[in-house]
Parts: sequence; structure tokens; C-alpha cells
Amino acid sequence: MSRHRTRTRPPLTLALPALLAVAFLLLPLIGILTRTQWSELGTHLTSPGVVQALRLSLFVSLWALGLSLLLGVPLAWLLARVPFKGKAFVRSLVLLPMVLPPTVGGVALLLGFGRRGLLGPWLEGTFGITLPFHTSGAVVAATFVAMPFLVISLEGALGGLKQSYEETAASLGASPVRVFFTVTLPMVAPGLIAGAALTWARALGEFGATITFAGNLPGTTQTLPLQVYLLLQDEPEAATSVSLLLLVIAMAVLIALRGRWTGTPAAARPAPAPGMPEEAAAAAPGSGRTPAAEPVPADLPAGLPAAPDDGGHWPLHATVTGFNELTLDADPGTTIAVVGENGAGKTTLLRALLGLTPRAHAELRLGDTDVTALPPHKRQVAWVPQDGALFPHLSALANTAYGLRARRVPRAEARREAQLWLDRLGVGHLAARKPAQLSGGQAQRVALARALAARPRLLLLDEPLAALDQTTRARVRHTLRTHLAGFGGVCLIVTHDPVEAVSLADRVLVLADGRTLQDAPPAEVTRHPRSPWVARMLGRNAWPGTASADGLVLAAGGRLVVAEALPEGSRALAIIGPEAVSVHRDRPAGSPRNVWQGSVREITAVGSRLRVLVGSAEAPDLVAEITPEAAAELGLVDGSPVWTSVKATEVTLVEL
Repeated sequence: MSRHRTRTRPPLTLALPALLAVAFLLLPLIGILTRTQWSELGTHLTSPGVVQALRLSLFVSLWALGLSLLLGVPLAWLLARVPFKGKAFVRSLVLLPMVLPPTVGGVALLLGFGRRGLLGPWLEGTFGITLPFHTSGAVVAATFVAMPFLVISLEGALGGLKQSYEETAASLGASPVRVFFTVTLPMVAPGLIAGAALTWARALGEFGATITFAGNLPGTTQTLPLQVYLLLQDEPEAATSVSLLLLVIAMAVLIALRGRWTGTPAAARPAPAPGMPEEAAAAAPGSGRTPAAEPVPADLPAGLPAAPDDGGHWPLHATVTGFNELTLDADPGTTIAVVGENGAGKTTLLRALLGLTPRAHAELRLGDTDVTALPPHKRQVAWVPQDGALFPHLSALANTAYGLRARRVPRAEARREAQLWLDRLGVGHLAARKPAQLSGGQAQRVALARALAARPRLLLLDEPLAALDQTTRARVRHTLRTHLAGFGGVCLIVTHDPVEAVSLADRVLVLADGRTLQDAPPAEVTRHPRSPWVARMLGRNAWPGTASADGLVLAAGGRLVVAEALPEGSRALAIIGPEAVSVHRDRPAGSPRNVWQGSVREITAVGSRLRVLVGSAEAPDLVAEITPEAAAELGLVDGSPVWTSVKATEVTLVEL
């Protein structure tokens, strides 16, 4: 179905100046095209002086490009990735040659590197290097004015690259240098290429700094722009022809880049429609993906070889300080679900264990090894961020083998072991595909395989199933539970899903403001949650208050009668299951001790049942769970007046 976009006519007060600006920029170019003697163009461009100047310009510009890459790439990375004092000053230094008059730049180079400059005498006396009036001086001048284009373009590309890719690579055992060359540079290659092209074009056309610093010596420093300057005095027609050559080169570079150097974002991949299965999304037109060759099975195929196992078992002991203040101990094979409200410190805890955040510090011991002082890539702590952070330039197999290769496992062995892990997680048939060709569920399996293949001693999963649809989430949850059962280390899973917390974890760690609020088995947390947020996450009503002789004085006002009271005056949390709440159109008669009048605020479907949110002036909001038939019989709609009741025996008090 085609879409018709309505075009809005631009206001004349803006359109007219814009057209004048285009004409102002276009007119000089038209002047060159109209004044060029096309019949003499070949003669002008093949004259000995022009050919010599062209060869020298190419030599100088390519050397300038090489120096710019050697010096500019690390500088761009430093500006984009490392916080340090004086960064604004350094960035201003990078931009200065772009706004400085070229002749002033040449004078500055003379005073810095000339024979009487600050560094010139030392260079000449120690190494015999004389830059002014030498080809090397032309290279230095061109590098001075052109390198900022590379730094700016690459810094912008690095700034747009999520650091989770680099952090994930480090968690897989890659050193900072390896991460830079195998992950960072390939992922910012478009920005690097664009910056390199602009740098080369700017170096090719440099004039002012070159003539001031290096002079105008034929065959030595007389580049093509200087040749144009000389020809303009004696042969203006030839000068026009050479100018046309430089113009064509510059325009060709800009057209080839297609705006990439400005940081123009790539076209976003259309998001799948809500509820669309992952496999369907992968095959959607314009998604850049291809459908799986075969559906991923719900259960793992039988008969697969056993996973590699070095027989290690690594208990965890961690003392975390800073924003998080807690101590964590766990035996090998333990899976801990980390839950809490937004800002509770869940991700900060994981990053502290990785050694990636200044907000918190972890004294970490894995087995008999204290890894506190080790950098992230030497800790053997693997991390799977929420989006998986699969390296887009590598195949699923290469992604999975990345951690093994970082630990210097031979290539063939690493690929064999990676393929085994992909097979065990049911995505072995997708080994040759790039991440863009995988569905969300497939990508998460590959990310998990990559983390497990790296042979970690501690596995950290940050909401690994959050981005998946319900069907795929259940499938991946089953796979994850199967393979965590044989893991010899400890696994921490950050989640907001109660099903994940209950079905995957041996323990549930509840955080609040960076502290441990509760650390207990899932069954205990389900029965006696010590946090209103956790109780609501588990689908239960949670009312805080103060214990009284017969129940609870609610913090929000009102009283709650319970069957088993706590010591009077103690702080407590009343837990009421939604299935224990009865809903009536009239005041109920009989045994309920807790009865409130209110009105329906919202009705939502949860599986085959309905959840009814009831607001009341006599008690906090209460959620009841009823069948659709009961709701229809009661005639419930938003705003309906109702009565709710809860038996005293259905209320559980948890002392805080």
C-alpha cells in the first residue's frame, strides 16, 4: 500500500535566500566550466610542469594522509573515549587549523619547525632533517591543515558507537588494543574512510601553508595548487584547466561520501509490528534480514556432543562498595536473579563486577583467585548486555569464537568449539550469518553461546530476554535453564520478569538504593517479599504499614485485619494475592473482615483471566483477579462502583 506524502510549500522569506545561497556557491563553479578551453584541456593537463606538479601533489597528499592516520586515529579515540582535564582545549587545537588562515598556519609552522624555530635546530642538528623548502615541509604543512578533517569525522563515528560492543569484547578476554583493531575500527570504518577521503582531498588542495612554510620550488614543493597560482599570471587558460581538475577531484570525493562525513545517520531498519514473531520480523521487507533456513526448535536437538568442560568450579565472593554496598557469596553452579526498581543499582552491580564503572568498586574473588586488581579482559567474567551486542561485522560463528581467539586458542580449535556451542543452543545452522540476518531469539542464543564459549568463571546477563516476544522468550528461557545447569561458575541475571526470576534462579537478590533488601530462594521471595515493588512484580498486592494488636495500620490510611498479627509497633508489609480479593456489586455479607467500597479504574487481560484495579478512599489501590465470566456477570466496566473484600486468613504479614 503506497503512502502519499503531502508536500509543504516553503515560505518565500526562507526559500528566496536559500536559492540565492545556492546560486552564490554555484556561480564560480559555472565560471570555471564555461571558461575552460575544452579543446586544449588535454594539452594543458599533460604539459611537463603540470604533470610534475600533479605527481608531487599525489606524493605529498598521500604522505599527509598516512601521517594523519598515524596521529589522528589515536587522537580521535582519545577525544571520544577518555575523559580527561583539558579535553576542550585539545579539541580546540584540533579545530584551529580549520579556522586559521593558511598563511598564518605556515608562519606558525616556520616558527615551530623552521631553522630558527623552536624545534627546527634540534631536528637539523640531531637527525639532519630540514623541513622548510623541502618536500617533507610540504607534507608537514598539508598534514597540519588536513588532519582535523580525519579527527572530527572519526570522533563523531566513535561517539555514535555504543560502548557496550567494546565492553563486551573486553569481557570476552580481548585486550584494549585487540578491541580497538578487531571491534572498534571495523565498526567505525565508514567514518574512518570518509575522514580519510576528506583529509586526502584537503591535503591535495593545500596552498597557503605550503607556500609559506615550504616555498614554491619546482619538483620539490611546487604542488598543483601552487602551479595554478603561477599559471594564472602567464597562462590563465591553463590555470583554468588545472583548476577544473582539482574541482572534479573534490566533487568526486564529496559525491562518493554522500554526506557520511557530516554524521548523517543511516536509514533505520523498520521495527517489527507489535506481536510479530521474531522469525517473521527477520523476513520482513526492508529489514535487511533473511528468514531462517529452518525454524529454531523449541527443544534442543538430541545427540549433540557435550560442551567443553575444563572441570573448573569457581565459587564467588564479592564485596561491593560505592553506590552499591553489599556482600555476595555463591557456590559454583548458582544462578542469582537480581531484581529491583529502576535506579536500584542492578546494572551498576554487574559493571562493578566487570570493573567497568567508577560508581562502585568490587573486591572480587573467583575460586581461589583474587581478580580485584585485574583489568576487565583478564577477569574471566563474561557479560551479555540486554541487546546482546553481537559484533555486526562478524558472522555468528566468528562472534562465538571471539573470546576463544582473544585467549589465543588456535583458530581451527576456536571455530570447532564455537560451532559446538552454537549447535548446543540450536543455532548451529546459522553459523555463517551476520547478526543483521538473525531474529531476536536467534541473536540472543548466539550472544549466550559466545559468552559461554569464552570459558568464563562468572557469567553476567543483563535482561537477556527483555527484547523478545513471548513465544521466543519462553524458548530461550528453556535453553538458558538447560545450559546454566552445567555451568561451573556463578551466573547473575538482571531481570524485571517474575517468570525469569522464579524459573531460572536458585536465589533472588532484591536491591534498593544499591543495598541488599532481600536475598533468598525464589519460593521464599514469592511467599514473603520484603519490597512492595517485588510484590507487585510478582503480581501481588503489597501494603506497607505498622503492626497493631489485630492487624496492620496502613501507611496510606485505613486498617487491615489479619489472622496472625506481628509484634505491635513493628514495620510490616501486607501481601494479598489478587486471587484472594473478592469483587461484589453490593456490600458482601458473611465472614470477610476486610471490606472496602470503591470503583473500577482499569480492567486488563492476563492470560485467560482478568485483573481488575479498584480504587478506594478507604484503602490503597487493590488488584483482584477474576474470570471473564464473573466480570460479565457483575457487569464490570471502568468506573463501575464495587465492593471488595479480603478474608483475614488470606493476608500474609512480612516484618521489615
